[in-house]
Formats: sequence, structure tokens, C-alpha cells
Amino acid sequence: MKLWRSIKNHLVPYHGNAHRPRLLRKPWLVAFLALALMSEAVILGGEAFRQGPSVFLAAVVRSDVISYTEQARLGEGGGVLQENDLLNAAAQAKAEDMAARGYFSHTGPDGESPWTWVARAGYDYVYAGENLAVRFDDSKEVVDAWMASPTHRANIVKPQYQEIGVGLAEGTYKGGPATFVVQFFASPSVAYGEGRASPSLAPAAPAISTVPAAQEPVAGAEVGPADTKAGPMVPQAPAPRQSWAQSAVRGVADALDGSRAGASAALLGLAALLVVILALTFFIRIQVQPTDLLLPGAAVALVVVALISANAAFLSAQMQSASVVLSQGGDIAEGISVERVRVTFPEAPAR
Repeated sequence: MKLWRSIKNHLVPYHGNAHRPRLLRKPWLVAFLALALMSEAVILGGEAFRQGPSVFLAAVVRSDVISYTEQARLGEGGGVLQENDLLNAAAQAKAEDMAARGYFSHTGPDGESPWTWVARAGYDYVYAGENLAVRFDDSKEVVDAWMASPTHRANIVKPQYQEIGVGLAEGTYKGGPATFVVQFFASPSVAYGEGRASPSLAPAAPAISTVPAAQEPVAGAEVGPADTKAGPMVPQAPAPRQSWAQSAVRGVADALDGSRAGASAALLGLAALLVVILALTFFIRIQVQPTDLLLPGAAVALVVVALISANAAFLSAQMQSASVVLSQGGDIAEGISVERVRVTFPEAPAR
């Protein structure tokens, strides 16, 4: 009974409180205004933090690109790729060249083909492919964009490829800062595998097609068995590992996201409470109008509603911006590949 009387005194205008609800009195209105401003500070602070350290929350990282590529490839039933130091070097050199000279193409300004970079790194290939991307700020988004493109996807899932390398470089593209991503796939030739193997290179299956002298070489000969699955158990690519800084920042961002949700709920609840109290005070006994309470209460309610409206408009603008970014994404060049089959002829039998 005492609880109900207390609630009634605070919310409902009646003769017991002289038609002056306590929640419309100055101390409560000051507390409501402080709560509204604190909630807005939490919302704006959380948004500023989320936008600020994007370098930690979203970045293109070589190991992540390789890991997500492995996951996509294994998900399509492909075999495991071995990261190769020489392919990494070739991809890095190509990425740095694009960033330095401001182009985005498989073919360089001077006519350099992708395979020029692979050869300069000292990698002798039988099969090779290249994927390019620019203006992405997240490793998974890069791989997702490649998988959504038929030509890039074909490179990622192609069973002939045994090894992978990725290069990244920061530069300027279309008037803005951008990350250039180069991805090379390849299978080594026998000469490479036997004579110039990188420390990161596992022994490769022979890639020599031996045919009689009168027979034409078969283009696009398979390297190793056509079925790359070893059995019913499909290997799993390791998940990308975050640094302690990335993990810490993500943890803080997640906590702030929860705080922002609570702050938004507090604003909505406060607005509803004030509107209800003002309506009751005005309409229950319309001939008794405590304007010294109604006007300040209405002012605080307007401030709270204005904050809610501003937050809603900002969120709407953010969603539209995110939609544009999602639809445009970065830029990806058409994925290309080349196949080179070495043909040898049997030696004449000794006489």
C-alpha cells in the first residue's frame, strides 16, 4: 500500500500531492536531464571508439587472406595449399609496384605480365594464377569478393595449384588511400622442386608429361591425381589468429556496443516516462495546470526526444553509407591463370 501511494505521488496528479507529481519537480527534472546527457555521451563515445581504431578492427593481413582462402578452397572440396616464400616475395613485389606507380592491372605499364614477377622471384612454375584486389580494409571481405567472382573463384578452387603467396602494399588509388592485394597460386616444375626449392616448399608431385616424339603435347595436363581428397575427412584450414591488440580492442568495442544499446534504451524509456507524466498532469484535471512544472518538464522531454531523433538520423545515415560501401566494396581485377606443361622425350635406348 505504501509502495502504491509512493508511485501515485510521483506519477499521478491528484489531491494528495496537490496535482503536482513529484517527478516533474526540479530535482527529478535535473536528474532526468543528467541521465539523458550521460546516455548520449555513452552513445557518442562508443561510436567514436568504434570508428577510431578501425586499423585494429579491420585490416588486410597476409596470413588472414591465406587462411580465408584455404577455408574457401577446402569448403569447395579442394586440397590444402602450401604457403611459399618465393610466391610471397613475387606477390609483394607486384603489390609494391602497383602502389608505387598507381596502376591496378594484371599487366604493368611497361607490359610486365604477372608471370614476370613470379620468374623474378625465382619460382619455376607449371601452373600459375593471379588474383588482385584494391580498396578493401578487411581480409575476409577480399576473399568473399573473390569467391563471388567466377574467374577469381576458379583460381582459388583450381585443384592443380599446390602453393600460394600473398603480397600487400599501401598506396593511392582513385584519389584515396588504398591497400593493394596480390595473390599468386602456382605449382612448381620438377626443375624448381629438385634444384631451387624454398625452405617453405614441400616436395612437389612430378609435373612432366612424357610422350613419344611424334605425339603432340597435351595442353593443360593435370599435376598429380585429379582427385585431391585424401579420404572422407576434409582438412580444416586454421582460423585467422588475432593479435592481443586486436582482441583487446574488439573486446572493448563489444562492451561499448552493449553500453550503447543500454543507453539508447534509457533514452527511450525516459522519453516515454516524461510524456506519460506530462499527459496525466495536463489532462486528469485540466482546470488545474501547474505551469511551473509543465513547462520545465516539457523542455526536458523535448531535449530527450531531440537526442533520440538525432541518434536515429545518424544511424540511418550510417546504414545508408554502409549499404553503399557494401554494394561497391573494393575493386577486383579479373583473375587470370596460365598453364605451362613441360614436355620431355624419352632418351634413346643405349646400344
